[in-house]
Amino acid sequence: MNKQQLIEIIAEENAITKDMAGRAVNTMIRTIIQSVKDGDPVVLVGFGTFRQVERKGRSIRNPHTGESMEVKSKTIPKFIPGTLFKQVVDGEE
Repeated sequence: MNKQQLIEIIAEENAITKDMAGRAVNTMIRTIIQSVKDGDPVVLVGFGTFRQVERKGRSIRNPHTGESMEVKSKTIPKFIPGTLFKQVVDGEE
């Protein structure tokens, strides 16, 4: 499923226009991104948690040349699925 298909389903199930559903989806995505960027986790009970994690810097070796290089630490987004989400995907619900 892509974003447009999701928008169509939301519009259909809620008897709203695709434009309204699209604005809602875009607002949700933008809000999640901004919150995670600001360091605030976004917890959607039953669905999961979006948060940022720090990936530590490390030394790596180029397999072709054997040259040692440093990879800088960086902050990345992470999604942790909720219990209900995992159960439904696993067929338990």
